[in-house]
Amino acid sequence: MGAAALLAMGVAGCSSGSGSGASAGSSVSGTSGSGTTSATPSFTEAQAQEVFERYVKERQAATEKGDAEALARVEDGQLLKENRATAQLHQANGTKNEPIRPVRPVYLIPQTDSGEPQSFAVLNKTEGRETDRSSTLTYFTRDRAGGEWKAVVATWVVTEAPPTTAPTEAPSSTPVPGQRSVRPKVMPALARGTSGGVELSPTAETDTAVCGRYAQYLSFTVPAGKPESADFERGDFTNGLVDYFNGWDQKVLERSLSFRSLTNALPTFRLKDGGSLVTCTLEGTYRDRGRTPADWIKPGDDTDALLGRGRKWSSIEEVWSAEAVVEVPQGGRPATVLSSEAYGATTLSVTGVEWK
Repeated sequence: MGAAALLAMGVAGCSSGSGSGASAGSSVSGTSGSGTTSATPSFTEAQAQEVFERYVKERQAATEKGDAEALARVEDGQLLKENRATAQLHQANGTKNEPIRPVRPVYLIPQTDSGEPQSFAVLNKTEGRETDRSSTLTYFTRDRAGGEWKAVVATWVVTEAPPTTAPTEAPSSTPVPGQRSVRPKVMPALARGTSGGVELSPTAETDTAVCGRYAQYLSFTVPAGKPESADFERGDFTNGLVDYFNGWDQKVLERSLSFRSLTNALPTFRLKDGGSLVTCTLEGTYRDRGRTPADWIKPGDDTDALLGRGRKWSSIEEVWSAEAVVEVPQGGRPATVLSSEAYGATTLSVTGVEWK
């Protein structure tokens, strides 16, 4: 008997055939037509660049040394929890975290009346994968003006449209083992004010409620998840994701998922079309247990490593971290989940009851 393991997610068709490697392309360009004005920003793109470059340098050094204390100097919140959990998994597997070099950053600095935002974001490519249509989206926050900036959330979103011409090579009909292909939608263009800053959504308090609805939507006992929802458009991160979890059903095992939305201090950006871009921080609990005392669980590789290899379990509980980026349109129409980490959520902790 084997518990289904989360698959590593592969983004289908994300490599741009043009080879241009544009940084965030048309998705973050453009000026808002709203006529919004603002004070001259006192936190500049040069300062944001300094924060980001320091973060990249210190994070890489801390990761290579396995120094969690040093990592906490530049990270906080859910991102720090995730990276500490990832380090623990590498230790359990006897593997090493390979350094990743961010390139081509685009700085998303909120436009505020004071010019002193308490958060900003960065979209960037990864060295060696510059033509990938997806970008990493990292959020930085501070608790006060002049305070210390720390990275608190890192996720991803597709920022470039697919090429208009057919690729020269036909895609393989055989999926890569351990990966699930998805086709995300491109992040819409952000609204920018006259100062160049990204506009904040005037309906942020209402917009962010979408995170709680998404968490509730993904909470169910397998295979009773309901793919259709009045709150969300159909797609790989909504009905496709629910169908994926429902596919974990086994007659001898009882499985359930329970997600909750965590409060975060991330900015809610206004989109050029008047909608909003919301990044949700979700924490999920996955429970797996035998339906009878005779039924036992053989966990997936990573769970097995964290619990202790080669043992059988009567029940397992995992706590996951999974971000999601959501487009919230105007007028109360269904939201579109642009990306979700739920296919390959980070396991923050695992506990189990051994089978006797």
